[in-house]
Amino acid sequence: MNLKNVTLELSSKPFLDDSPEMMEQVCRRMYRQWKPLTDVADRISVLLWISDGSEILEFTGDLQQTFEWAYWCGCANPVPPRGDESARERVNTHHFPKKYREDAAPRSYAWLKDLIATIKQVGADMTDCDIRVGATFDNGPEFARSDFKFNRHREIAQGNTLYPGSFVTCNSTLHADTRAYAAFPDGIPEGTSLGAYLGAQFRALAEAVGYDYIWLSNGMGFGMETWGIKGALFDKQNFRPEEADAAAEAMLQFWREFTPQWPADKIETRGSNFSAGVELSTDAAPLKELYSEYKIAPPVNSPWAALNFNTGLELAAWMSHVAVLPGDYFPYRFYPHDPWFMNSPWLDRYGREPWDIYLPLSVCRLDESGRAQTPNSVAFLTIDDTLGRMPDQVPDEVIPHIKEALRHAPDQAGPLVWVYPFNEYTDLVRGAECRPDVVFNEDMFLGEAIQQGLPLNTVISSDNFRQLVAGGTGQFDASVIVAPVTAYDAVKGHIKQGGDVLFYGALAGAPQTLLELLGLEVGEAVDGEVEIQCIKDLDTCCDGSLAQRAYVHPQYSAGGLTEVFAAGRESGAEVIAQATQGAAGATRILAMTRAVSADQRIGFVRSLLPASDEIDPNSHHFDYAAKEEAFPVEKLMRAVLAKYHWHFAYEALAPDSIDPRICISREGNGFWYSIFAPDTSTSIQTSTPYGAPVLTEMETFVAAGRAQWHPGKCWHKECRCFVRQEAASVIRSKILFAAYPQYHDRRTYHGLQGADVIFYPPTEYLDTMEVVHTAQPASVEELLLQEPMAYELKTDASGTYIEIKDVTGSLSFSW
Repeated sequence: MNLKNVTLELSSKPFLDDSPEMMEQVCRRMYRQWKPLTDVADRISVLLWISDGSEILEFTGDLQQTFEWAYWCGCANPVPPRGDESARERVNTHHFPKKYREDAAPRSYAWLKDLIATIKQVGADMTDCDIRVGATFDNGPEFARSDFKFNRHREIAQGNTLYPGSFVTCNSTLHADTRAYAAFPDGIPEGTSLGAYLGAQFRALAEAVGYDYIWLSNGMGFGMETWGIKGALFDKQNFRPEEADAAAEAMLQFWREFTPQWPADKIETRGSNFSAGVELSTDAAPLKELYSEYKIAPPVNSPWAALNFNTGLELAAWMSHVAVLPGDYFPYRFYPHDPWFMNSPWLDRYGREPWDIYLPLSVCRLDESGRAQTPNSVAFLTIDDTLGRMPDQVPDEVIPHIKEALRHAPDQAGPLVWVYPFNEYTDLVRGAECRPDVVFNEDMFLGEAIQQGLPLNTVISSDNFRQLVAGGTGQFDASVIVAPVTAYDAVKGHIKQGGDVLFYGALAGAPQTLLELLGLEVGEAVDGEVEIQCIKDLDTCCDGSLAQRAYVHPQYSAGGLTEVFAAGRESGAEVIAQATQGAAGATRILAMTRAVSADQRIGFVRSLLPASDEIDPNSHHFDYAAKEEAFPVEKLMRAVLAKYHWHFAYEALAPDSIDPRICISREGNGFWYSIFAPDTSTSIQTSTPYGAPVLTEMETFVAAGRAQWHPGKCWHKECRCFVRQEAASVIRSKILFAAYPQYHDRRTYHGLQGADVIFYPPTEYLDTMEVVHTAQPASVEELLLQEPMAYELKTDASGTYIEIKDVTGSLSFSW
């Protein structure tokens, strides 16, 4: 295990005074706490949340100058209060921020220079890593009082995310200012771009105090309203594709004028809370140029999953940003503490459950050679809390989970592979035939499908996929390809080679060859309220059923529903769900599959987002329907997936239960199931093309070919054994100790009843496997009294495995 980088994000709150002794004390504590992880890293980055970036904007070049730092609890430039708040309401620090210490006061740039020097010196003394220190620039109002952003130069705060004029936007320009600044000693000329000003100011500050790189936070440079779905091209009612070129150019201008002042390889980014497709479709974010020309570090996974538990959006957004990489830097970020608002996610929001570690770290991207790439940099926002405390408990508990996840990082594609049309999406937004609504719809839908339990955590760009398929590698033969309609051109070669594909999207405007393959055509568009008929059972609920209606908003749905069968093509297709409207019963296909051959299937799900019947034009956020209000079309991705023999169904005890999210990754010829179950009263029934999965060191009830699980809040479980049996039984999996020097490990499975068993041995022990069949569970001593079974190793696209048929009793696998 080796990491290129570990980033320790640190606010200035732990430094309770300005003395050199305090600096050294905090730094030594920091490096000691995180040593078990930094010991496997080449570099340690310390990212300082000193202020909100205004210290960059304000710097005059005088190290004795003081600046406002982030000593607030809450929103430092607050949401305007109503004015009639009660005493109890006034504890809300979003409206009434409070200093974390009453004696906190501005600090000097000389202090900052000494701090950076101390971080580097103590790091050199205590670690074997390269040490670098980064600055942060945040475009919002939260972290420190900013006279520059919200008083003297309010013209740069054009975003309305929290309140009107609350966010700095990258396309803004400054009015004239006669004050002297480090890079502008004669003042700021009228019309100076923010990119040019910020770049020059940061270069001057970095040279003066010793910064090595900069982090652009909260979507800076990726859009105008990066916390919501509104943007330069979209107001929640209409898309304006005619403005895409101008919007992209405005953002590119920021990067053109910022990067000459500071090298792009020393710029890191958070990106927005959304996917690349949403950034493109709502703001025309010039991602293609940022990756190809500027080669900035790609955005990390959003910390918002800890706040709203939307892991589907988090995973889809992150995968969309790393489908193409501008270099070899692949960063992951975890959210243990918040230094501004009174919460420490590891201890409270996550409840010390590591689902936001195991699920994201099961993600892999496939490069141009088909090799699995996994995160090689880990960052922590932050290592101190709102009151400046640095409790040992957090690194003590978090680091083992990080290292466990990294030990089992995927080394090949998972069962589902997402083909992401990175370049095609740019063309759809900024090309000759603009359809930003299609890009928005497809990307939002895929995130919602993962949120509803679609086990998708492998991504590959359409260009890389097309190239690998043309090379005839066959490496996707064991995977179901999940592709938006936009990516059809990239996957049609795979279909010709006999591969399975599950499409999602809208078929209006789709290639005729895809329509013919599905046996569908484009009918008259239907929007508004529709009734849903789900022909295949979905998840079950003991206390109610799924709603039977949905709302079709054309701007959210890439137009109205148009999908109908072509004349004479109903036969041979299996309809999973359809939508009907009106007394005349205009019916549109929502989900279906068609067998191309005995071994090949093509599926389609119409991407209808889970929207409410009413849209609030004043809100920046997507208008979700209540669970009891609208049928969850995104669940249909799982329903269709079952036709590919990957079955996942959930049984909830209440209609408002939140579905488990599942990631399945491959490592060492085995399978790893990472599961987040927001509602632990919900059970899972599952089967695979290989049989019912029996998780290591677990008891699994198997009946009618399916496993039934009652997951905890977070599972990260190995699976090497799959069972096909019709009888109902509890199969108990146990790790036995090796016992004797010639053995390394053992797995035993008891409770089999007429079962066909498939076992995937660890890659490094394929030639040393031993299989013993006993009627009852056997001890390691008893296993020596039994003759091993004869078996043969079989290899196909899924890996190398042992297959034992018609087994009753116990099987033990040793190596």
